[in-house]
Amino acid sequence: MITQPLIMPAREHELLKKHCAHATLCDYNLNKLTTELKNASIIPKSQLPHDVVCLSAAIKFREVNSGKHYAFSIVEPHEADIRQQKMSALAPLSIALLGYRKGALVDWQMPGGVMTFEILEVVQHA
Repeated sequence: MITQPLIMPAREHELLKKHCAHATLCDYNLNKLTTELKNASIIPKSQLPHDVVCLSAAIKFREVNSGKHYAFSIVEPHEADIRQQKMSALAPLSIALLGYRKGALVDWQMPGGVMTFEILEVVQHA
């Protein structure tokens, strides 16, 4: 498994920190996210590598065990519209993937158990 610290702009970092403080996450996800945020590299958006999952990025990824592929853009919660493949930054899969780079394998507790997701493609939009 590729392990790496999260890389993200301050905006996404603050969004996730606030979410940790007020959301109901299972212990596994809360502990994982809290640790990742403590170790994250916070950089200006203009210096963010092109393959990092961030707000306004279109991503393609797969669930490793099933091989099922997914694609959506991560947006502010008020812009979310699943019919247009726009997923809220506070949706479970968005939270799991924010700050990771293309090629990363990310474990996240889902209703069916811990699942591993591989990030296949990231296209950042302004």
